[in-house]
Amino acid sequence: MKHFKKTDDSVHAFDDDYFGPLITTDMTAISEEQVAALRAPSLAALKVKKNEEVNACRLAANFTTFPHAGKVFSCDALSRSDIDGANGMIANLGAMPPGWPGGWKAVDNTVLPIATVADWKAFYGSMFASGNANFIHAQDLKTALAAATTAAQVAAIVW
Repeated sequence: MKHFKKTDDSVHAFDDDYFGPLITTDMTAISEEQVAALRAPSLAALKVKKNEEVNACRLAANFTTFPHAGKVFSCDALSRSDIDGANGMIANLGAMPPGWPGGWKAVDNTVLPIATVADWKAFYGSMFASGNANFIHAQDLKTALAAATTAAQVAAIVW
């Protein structure tokens, strides 16, 4: 297959010499390497895609789990909604709400006792700390992304 580049950098390929009459004066023969370079996304486009990937990874990390008191707690959308709802109620009351079950269930199905507002603040603080760590990690990756000058450097940035 022979490849040609037009003056607008569009690439055209022809199977054999039969298509010779289709080759116009504004086309130049180019190598496979040149074809690959012309078709490769720009560094700016790669950075945009990687930035979106970092954001998606941070979101996923924030909605998985977080550690507290030697246990791991779910932080999926439903769990996060329950945690935020409980936090709002505790903040409004300044005390544990009526009917409080006395603790929070960990991923291993054991219940961590949470009997006081101070216990709750520590639990909620652990969730915040996990999300904050994810934010800092994302910012570090974005700093590396901003400094990247090659496609290989962008590709090397992983969550």
